[in-house]
Amino acid sequence: METWKLSVKVSELSDVIPYYFFSLVSSCLSLSTVLVIFSEGSNWGLPGIIVFSFYVVIPYLFFAVPVQVLFNKYPNKFNLVYLCLYVFFSLVAVFLYSSVLNFDFSMEVLTTKVYYVMSLSAALIFWFWDSVFLQRKRSAS
Repeated sequence: METWKLSVKVSELSDVIPYYFFSLVSSCLSLSTVLVIFSEGSNWGLPGIIVFSFYVVIPYLFFAVPVQVLFNKYPNKFNLVYLCLYVFFSLVAVFLYSSVLNFDFSMEVLTTKVYYVMSLSAALIFWFWDSVFLQRKRSAS
């Protein structure tokens, strides 16, 4: 690959990295806020939002961001197909993350309402912020 082509690729990537970051941070803070608001009997408040954000960022980084990078090749705001794919990957991510945190790889987590609510919430929030920050039509170049 020629050097100038590589520099063009790096330049294009450096233009969108802040948008990936804003999307990730917004998603983590939003999901953490939802978790704190709807957690039963806890009084976490702002410290809970901060703590939950650190737990939420890991599955978002490993599961949602790679899918987001793929979707950004074909930008389309608020695309329902993208939402469905985010839901699918969210179901997988929440299952694996829950299993690793609880040291239990049983299918019992699939029978809980919290699993589905958490997966759907995570997907909806990430899809929303992805559409706001990244899914823009690119100019013809």
